[in-house]
Amino acid sequence: MQKIVNWFKNYWYYYRWPVLASAFVLFIVIFCVVQCSAQEKFDVYITYAGPDNISNQIDDITSAVRAVYTTKEEKSSRGISVRNLLWINSELAAEYVRNDIYYDNQLNTDNAKLLSTEVVSGNSFIYILDKQQYENLKNSGVFAPLSDVFGDKDPNGAIDEYGIDFKSTDFAKYFEVFNEWKGDLVLCLRSGTLSESLLNKLKGSKQYEQSYNLHKQIFIDIVEFDAG
Repeated sequence: MQKIVNWFKNYWYYYRWPVLASAFVLFIVIFCVVQCSAQEKFDVYITYAGPDNISNQIDDITSAVRAVYTTKEEKSSRGISVRNLLWINSELAAEYVRNDIYYDNQLNTDNAKLLSTEVVSGNSFIYILDKQQYENLKNSGVFAPLSDVFGDKDPNGAIDEYGIDFKSTDFAKYFEVFNEWKGDLVLCLRSGTLSESLLNKLKGSKQYEQSYNLHKQIFIDIVEFDAG
């Protein structure tokens, strides 16, 4: 027994730092694995960019989206992630200034940049955007033409070849969570064509196409939802 104790003492004396370093690395790995496994996985990504802070409405929004699913692929998909980007258009910003209402212009600028990045290389396919922000982005070719989604029929609420007037949809009228949303909002779908960003190249065209098809069906279900 004493020999074993002495062996451990000698071993610890000469190798304690490598052992401590290995233990630390092992702890970090286990911690990361546990954190990753505990996080909710998402298959559906929606981005909102407009004048309301909807952070406390996320659960109601995701419930509304799930309620209009029509296919088994949608119903078997994992969680819905809703990205909330507070963005104030120039008309509303001028009104805030006239009425001495504070808004964060730097946050406005930062969120506009985040939206541009998301549209090009992020996970979101479905967007609900302030109309001014929509107009800023639509000519860059990032949105799917409605004809690619609905064919020859014109969907109700279409404002042009890419966007739907969100508030005119039965979806927005039926679910109470959207009742108080301000401004002119446009519902649109990101293009099914793989962008040239490194991130999307790493995802691979097959995965991108699968994600697009899932979001396309959800987009259709939202636009065609009939409240009866």
